Amino acid sequence: MNRRKAITRIMLFGGAGAAIAGGVGYHHFNKTPDLRDLDQYLPLIAELAEVIIPETDTPGAKSAGVHDFIVTMIRDCSSRKVQNRFMYGLEDIASYARAQYGKSFVHCRMEDKAAIVGHFEKKSKPWGGLMGKVSSRLFGDSFFITLKKYTVMGYCTSMQGATKAMAYDYIPGRFQGCVPLQPGQRCWATE
Repeated sequence: MNRRKAITRIMLFGGAGAAIAGGVGYHHFNKTPDLRDLDQYLPLIAELAEVIIPETDTPGAKSAGVHDFIVTMIRDCSSRKVQNRFMYGLEDIASYARAQYGKSFVHCRMEDKAAIVGHFEKKSKPWGGLMGKVSSRLFGDSFFITLKKYTVMGYCTSMQGATKAMAYDYIPGRFQGCVPLQPGQRCWATE
């Protein structure tokens, strides 16, 4: 066998292996997800949202009902790719918490929850450049990016978030494009 034939065969087998792996990955994220399990993850979603927006002198994400908003958005307003990545992300967090701390995420201490969320935030950092665009296009947003986006969106549009965490003017009056904030003033909930 000469060198050219060997290199050609190696390239063919390598290309075929990459195509098969890509096809399996593409199918993995584009299959129809089983969203019946989403209800059993509701306490986990509530705790994750509470770690992202904790309760301080203002209400947290759990008391604002953000977890119900997240489930509704995943079920009714997200693509299959995002739904699959979200379900796989919930499974990953549940198994990671059991492996690292020996208990479920819901029963971990707040410091442990913050460490788990920090780990998954670092893990889900998107690639830069062309590879990041291709990955986002083929597989959708990562689990943690979706979770943060829906948590903030749900909190800012909830009654408690808009009225108790942000400055809310029920009848804003005339339009002012740029209003300087006073020291200690909260951001505006109305635009």
